[in-house]
Parts: sequence; structure tokens; C-alpha cells
Amino acid sequence: MWNTRMNTSIALVFVLSLFGTVAEGNDAEILPVNSPADLDLSGNIVYAINFGNNGSPNVDGVAFLQDQDYPGVTLGKTGEDLATIQGGAYPDTGDPDLDKLLAGVAWQNSGGNVTTSVNASGLVIGTPYQLQLIFYTDHSRYMDIIVEGSIVARYDPFRAQGSTDGMGGSMVKYDFTAGDNTLNVDMKSISSNASVISGLILTEKPSVSFADYGSGTTTQLFAGGAVWQLNWGQGPWTWSDSTEDQPLLDTNVSAVLDLRTTAAADVSADLVATLPIGGTLILTANDEDYKDVSIGTMVLSGAGINVIDINASRVIVDEGSGMFLAPFHPPGPKVTLTLEEATGVFAYINQAGTWELSLAGSYAIPLIEGLELQDNIMTALGGNVALIGGIGEFALTGQYVPDMSKMVKSFCEYGTAVSLQLGAGGALWDQTWGKGPYEWFQCDADPDSGILNENIAGMLETTTAGPPQVDENLILSFDFGGNFALTDYNDVNPDEIAGEILGDVKGTFVADMNAANAVVDEAAGTIVIAFGAELHDDPDALITITETKGTFASIQAVGLWKWHVIGTITCARVPDLSVQDNIMAALGNNDLLLGADEEIVLSGSYYRSSP
Repeated sequence: MWNTRMNTSIALVFVLSLFGTVAEGNDAEILPVNSPADLDLSGNIVYAINFGNNGSPNVDGVAFLQDQDYPGVTLGKTGEDLATIQGGAYPDTGDPDLDKLLAGVAWQNSGGNVTTSVNASGLVIGTPYQLQLIFYTDHSRYMDIIVEGSIVARYDPFRAQGSTDGMGGSMVKYDFTAGDNTLNVDMKSISSNASVISGLILTEKPSVSFADYGSGTTTQLFAGGAVWQLNWGQGPWTWSDSTEDQPLLDTNVSAVLDLRTTAAADVSADLVATLPIGGTLILTANDEDYKDVSIGTMVLSGAGINVIDINASRVIVDEGSGMFLAPFHPPGPKVTLTLEEATGVFAYINQAGTWELSLAGSYAIPLIEGLELQDNIMTALGGNVALIGGIGEFALTGQYVPDMSKMVKSFCEYGTAVSLQLGAGGALWDQTWGKGPYEWFQCDADPDSGILNENIAGMLETTTAGPPQVDENLILSFDFGGNFALTDYNDVNPDEIAGEILGDVKGTFVADMNAANAVVDEAAGTIVIAFGAELHDDPDALITITETKGTFASIQAVGLWKWHVIGTITCARVPDLSVQDNIMAALGNNDLLLGADEEIVLSGSYYRSSP
């Protein structure tokens, strides 16, 4: 059931859906290994191991020592040797050192279901690691791969390497945080196959330090707390610790900070109030073109203190406006935050250590007639009068470990479509993919980030959502809505749906109704008019992805996907009418619409969630 139609960029989805699932909610990828570039050889490599007793190959500058050369590594096995002793072909990737790494295997084959195990000491508790398990074999051999208690079930390295002997291998890539000092990996065979492994890479994942600066005002302020609306991509502030750390946020990120007092204030003899506080910070990244569309969120929660100077001799009084300002400033106010959830453009972020939000600013409080200023302050902070508002500056600092498997990728997919139904009320379009690229569309996406191919079927059903408008140049436009589906079918049973991407569509149809630009074929009795991207600059439609299923289940859309088309509509030629009247008549007469076809570009961004 391996779906050979899909390119290697989405091999993970198929392998996991066809060979099993990853348990415990951890992150694993299954990928082919056909060149050294398919291995991640960057960062602080703790172990680079070659099994098979066939030497220590040097792959792109990284020496893979034999397992017995590492004092901290123990191996549970029946034997080690070349994979070719089983009768298979020697791997031939074109790189001799990679071939040596793939060709050597350690195996367990003592009868029945058996387990090849690798244990490696020296891990640091709480440290994030990336593990790459490397395989090569000459035939199918299903195994459950168990790493630190999580499972990749029914993994078949032969099918993962393309069901081909004598070429490349495959890899299981897994990210985890060490819960103890020893890495435990088990390859447990299924159906009495031998379990095998060719190599292993363990890399300590470095953390990245960041510092971000924002400002904002309160949307709610009361004696027990405040809700702030913040914007980022600013600073650094003069009061904050100077840092050269890279920012994590930019100007398209906003936030809502909800802080509440959790206990009574402690007021010093000098009238400085310290208030224990807790709350949440919700960061939202917005699409640069569509500001009201979220492309990612981070939800953080935590606790800390707010420190407010309530000494009447130090507050700022504005008699004219009838208020005073109670300042709060470093080094006092700060909150320690824990990352609870990250989605979209933030999905790749794994918190390392603690994050800290520091704040500085002031609260505006009304002056109460007849009260001394100090009594006024105490009355207001006691909750007896409505507070005016607050203004503040904020600094968010911390460290994170990037999960590259969840980095957002952009794509452009090219297809064609023909109308199955066409009329004033809407249309039904049948699509095929794997075309292009088209000269009329400039794509900035990574060409290796595609998600479709020529065997994916698409269907778009639209319904007219507003009256047609025709301008002075006879350009027709009307709004439409609809639904969108991309469908992948099972190779073995073509009637069985293997996966789907579903979405809601909103757009504007634009067509050239000017007879001077139409193509008239009197002999054939047809008029052809153009529609789509040649007539306007905006996308023809925007797609909100509502669901991904089956082989597409790991694809998480980021923001809106864009739909661009160039096409033609063919109308029946009515001899008794002028060409212009004929075209206009077709607007309200479905019988005059003979059909339409178009070229399509679907573009957007996505990341892959844990399988």
C-alpha cells in the first residue's frame, strides 16, 4: 500500500499512516537516506555510531565510530556484519562512506519476535536531543521502534527506502528531552523477522536565546488586575538589560496580557506596594496581507510580582486632567512564564528553561475631590473608584530549542481544471495537479515543499454570493463562495480515499466581457472570453483549510491559502445577436455557456504536526 505517487517531501505521512503510528505524542519523522545531505550532521553530535564491524566511515566530515569504540554504548544483538551476508546487494548511493555506514548491520535473530537494543549513557537530564536511527535492508522486516518509551509501530525500513535493494536506506528521526542519563532504543521484530540497525546519530540540540520588546495599554484596569493589549517588534528599552539576542517576534505580532493579583499587597514603610500576580500571555502572529488572519499563536502562563510606587511624594500629578500616575518600573515587576501551546509559525518553538516578562510603566488614577493625595491613592488602589488606564513597555526574554520538522514551509502547486457545471449561480470544477510551473505566476516558495502531484484529484464547487458588476471597460466581477477538496486515492483500491484536504473558499470572479477582446469562431459557433489573473492583481480566491485527513493528516495550514487562475469561458454564438449582446446574454442564460477551462496555482504555507 506504499503510495508511490507522492514525492519524498511527504513520505513521512504515508509511511506513518501505512506502517503504523507514533505513540505518546512525541515527534518522529521517517525519511529516505540517499545521500549525506539526508542526514543532519550539524550541531553538537554526542554519538555517531556505525554498526556492523565494518570500520569507521567518515560521512561529510563526521566520523562514525564502531559501537565497541564507545565505552558508554552497549548493544543487545545476535551478531554484526554486512547486510550482504543475507544475499542482498551492497548499497550504491554514490558516496562510498555513506554506503559503508548503510551496509553494516547489527541484528537479533534468535527465533520468534526478537529485540535488537542500543543503550548509550552520558545524557543530561532535561536536555533536548535529536536522534537519527539509520537502516538498510534487502527485504521487508517490520519492527516496532521504541525510543524512551515512545513507539514507531510497524516500521519497515525496506519500504521506507523505496522497496529497492542496492540503493539508499532510510531513517527514523526523533526529538526528545532526556528524562534520565541513558538513551534506550529497542528494535522489536514483528512476524518473526530479524530486527536490524545500521547506524545512529545522537545530537544535543542547542537552545537559542531571544529578547523581544513591546508596548501597550490596558483594555481593562481594576484594583485586582489588568488586561493589556500589546504590540511587539520594538525596543530595546533603556530600562531593560541590553542584549544582542535575536528577536523571536516582529511587528506583525500582537498580544493580550491578562494579569490578576493573587494575594494581598505587601506595602513597605516607604509606601512601595508589592503584589503577587499570575496570568496569561497570548501572542498572535497575523498575516502581513490580511491583518485579521492569524498565522500562529503562543499561549504562556505564569506568576510573578508587580511593584507599584504609591508614595504621594513620588507620583506624577496632573491637576488639569484630574489624575495622577502611579509608576511601576524595573527591577521589580516581572512574570516567569511557561509555554503551554504553540501553533502555526510558532509550532517549531520548544521552550528551554524559564521565560521572563519584565514590565515598566504607570497607571492613571483619578483625583478625588476633597481627599489628600495619599488618601486618594489608597482609596483608588483599594478598589473604591474606577481606574483610568495604564501604559507600559514590556521585555520578553528566554531560550528555546527549534524543532526543524515543524518549521513553516511555503508551497506553490500547479494544476488545470475544467468545468463540469457552469452557470450564473455557480460552477463545479474538476482539477488535475502536477502541472506547471506557469510563466504567468511568480512563486517564491521552496520548490521542495510541494504537497501534491499529478495523481491527486481536486474538486471546487462555487456558488455566486453577490450580484454581478460590470465596469466601464466591460470587466465583469462578482463574489462567490464555496468548498474545496483535494483527494488522494489508495493505489491498491482506487475507489478508497486515502487522504483529503478540505477547505472553505471565498473569492471574486473577474472576466473580460468586452467583445473587442473576445475570440469569435463563426464557423464553430463559439465565442471565447478570458477570466482570472490577467485582469486583476489580487488572488482569485482565499481558502480556509478546515480539515486534513488520512495521508494529509499531519499537514497544518498556516493562514489562508491563495488561489490564482487564468482561464477561458466558451459561449455559444447566436447569429442574430451582435457579439457584444451575445456575450452579455450569456450572463443570464446558462444554455449559452458551453464550458470553461483554466490553469490554477494554489499557494500557501503549512507545517507538519506530530503524526
